[in-house]
Parts: sequence; structure tokens; C-alpha cells
Amino acid sequence: MTTDPASTPVSTRPLAPKGRWWRRVVIGVLLLANLGVGLVLFAVQSGQSAFNENVTQNTDVTPELDARPTENTEPITFLVIGSDTREGLESLQNFGESNGARGDVIMLIKLNPANGSAQILSLPRDLLVDIPGHGTDRINAAYSFGGAPLMVRTVRAATGLPIHHYVEIDFVGFQALVNEIGGVHLDFPYPARDINSGLDVEAGNQLLDGAQALAFARSRRYEELQGDSWVNIDADDFGRTRRQQRLILAILSELKTPSSLTEAGSIVASFAQHLTVDSALAESSLVQLAFQMRGISSQTMETATLPGYITDFEGKSVVRMSHPEADRMIVAFAEGKLLDLSSQEVLRLEVLNGNGVEGAAGRMSDLLEEKGFEVASIGEADSYDFETTTIIVRPEALASAQALVDLLGFGTVSTGSLTDGIDAIVIVGLDADRSLQSG
Repeated sequence: MTTDPASTPVSTRPLAPKGRWWRRVVIGVLLLANLGVGLVLFAVQSGQSAFNENVTQNTDVTPELDARPTENTEPITFLVIGSDTREGLESLQNFGESNGARGDVIMLIKLNPANGSAQILSLPRDLLVDIPGHGTDRINAAYSFGGAPLMVRTVRAATGLPIHHYVEIDFVGFQALVNEIGGVHLDFPYPARDINSGLDVEAGNQLLDGAQALAFARSRRYEELQGDSWVNIDADDFGRTRRQQRLILAILSELKTPSSLTEAGSIVASFAQHLTVDSALAESSLVQLAFQMRGISSQTMETATLPGYITDFEGKSVVRMSHPEADRMIVAFAEGKLLDLSSQEVLRLEVLNGNGVEGAAGRMSDLLEEKGFEVASIGEADSYDFETTTIIVRPEALASAQALVDLLGFGTVSTGSLTDGIDAIVIVGLDADRSLQSG
């Protein structure tokens, strides 16, 4: 039996023209993309609201600030002050009494949204400057004389740099921030202490809570137990600023990416309640800036301390700018160029055996000297638990230390305090011994 073509059921739906299915897919993708953009904008707006509701605004400092760039891709400079007010601390035993508050930490932080990079220029708190209306004094005294507005005027006069926003955090807020992120990890080649600030840590990778992180940041009499003796290491205003920079990088490494919109708002709210900012910053699209800078890390943040030397002035210890080095660094910071290139070179090394394999430090020393480095000393680390070779440098030398790791083909980089005359400590791990033996 044959089928009559005329009697075969035929669909009344027209056939889809060729390519219509593809247009439907494209439309669906665009809808999903718009939904994604909407979620991002909602997160930004929610974070902004959480920030505004929890942050403390300083309206007095706003008129002193430079106008923020109109283009979203232009660099923005923040003056960040760590106030040494003791109000709210559970214990004063490690810090002593204080009449009023001063700027204990003074940093200029420059964010460059165009490439997601950042620079930190620390100003020693004992830097001798002219304070408008109060004569010549240490720069941190400007805060006690006239609060945030005078601090902005003083820093701008001393450096000639624009200041677009002001951020302040006190001792209590700093401790809370560190505790909020679950503490910070820092590497210590030797046990370290500061009797005055209360710092007391063992050798190795240590998790510092808010109190110990604060003691580390405020340490001016930093000591390491090398052998049987406690040795002063970077125990001055410059060492202090380097430790503060190291801590900033560690905090940056500990910050986690929020897993949800709710968590993002919660993180912003928790951080904001510990901060005081200029009112213009609170009203700006701060969270949008944070989204632009979301790729920032310790590898994309450059740190330096304004060059200077310690001397006396009217019977007290102060820091004076070193010229022309300080002038060159200020110009480099203003132009977004590398800071203080001369201090970033890593040449003179201390090598420590951190894996317990006999002769490991000696073999590493030979290798480094073959590659043109000077090995100042060889010794044993306080721990033999290092799986990975760790190169400890000051924060401003991170790039050179990473170049050394690349040259060796193994190892990792960490920041820490160093003895004068030493550019880096190389703690030999098991990875180095395996590599050297196989080579």
C-alpha cells in the first residue's frame, strides 16, 4: 500500500528560517549578561550603603582636600593615618599613657585604577617639618595640634603631593580589623620581641591576632634572639615604618573575596565601623573604586619610606629628609614611577639552614656566590620545618627578591626585618636541597 502525499499530515507551524536558533541563543546570553551586570551593580550599591551606614564621617577635613580626578581611570591619593589614641583599649600596659592623640602611622597610598596597581609612601612619624601655624616640629604633632585638617595641610606642605581623600583608624579599630579577618600570617626567621610594645613571637610562620599585630606595627625596639643573645633589628623609626608596610601587605594577602552579595555587604559594614573618612569619600562611589581595584595584591603594591636620617633637634630625636633622595622619591610617587630603585637591589645575603640537611646552607651559599651574590654569613635557622626555601626581604625589595627566586628556579618570597648591611635572609628549604642534589 502506498501513501498518498496529499493525505499526509503537515505541520501548520512555519519552518524556522536558517539562523533563527542562533539569534535565540544570543538573546538568551545577552539576558544573562544583563542579569550579571545587574547583580554586580546591586553588590556595589549594597556595599556603598553598608559603608555609609557604618563609617564615621569627618566633615572638617573635606575642605582641605584636593579635588578628586574626574576620570575614573586617573590615580587617587589617600592620606591614611593610624591614630595612637588609647581610648577603648582594654589594657594600656604596653603603650603607656598619652595626652591626646597623635599620628602614629602616616602613609600616602596611591591607587591607579587604570592598571590595578598601588603605591604606599610611608612618612616617618618623627619627620621634622614645618607645621602651619605651629612652627617646626615632628610631623605627627600636627594631629594633636589641629586634627585631620592640619594633618592634611602639613603633609601636603611637606611633600607637595595632592591629597584627595583622608582615612583614619585608631588602635582599637586596627586590632578589630585584624581579628575580623582571622589574624595575619608573618614569617619570623628568629624569635622576636619588643618589651615596650608587648610583641613576643616564636620563629617560623606565625598567626598574629589583633593585639600582637598592633604590637608588631608599633615596635620601635624590635629584637631577635640570634643564638643566645637578643639583637636589635631595625630598632628605629625607619624599621617601624617597614614593619607597618609589611603588615599592610600581610593583611592584603589575608583578605578574602566574598562568596555572596550578603557576605560582601557584611564585610564592608564590619570594616567601615572602625574607620573615619572625609565626608566626600563617604558620598563617592568608593565600592565601585574597590571593584576596579579588586585585582590588587601584595605583588602589585609597591612600598617605600621617605629617605631620611636620624638626628637631634631641640633635645629630641627627629628624622630629617635626605636630599636629593627624598625629592626624587616624591617626584617618582607623583608620576607613578618605581620608588627608590637603589634600595631594591638584593646583593648581600645571610643564608640559614631551614631543612636540617647537613651542608644545605653551604651548598646554597656556593650557588649564590656563583651567581654573583655576596654571602655575608651562614648559619642555622631556629626551625628545620621549611619545606620551601624562603627569601626574606624588606617590603621595598620584593621585586628583586622575586627575581632571585626566578633565577634559582625554586623558593618563595616573604617580607621581614633585617640586620643592617643585609639585603635578604635565605632560609634553605627541602625544595632547595632536592634541586641542588638533582642538579
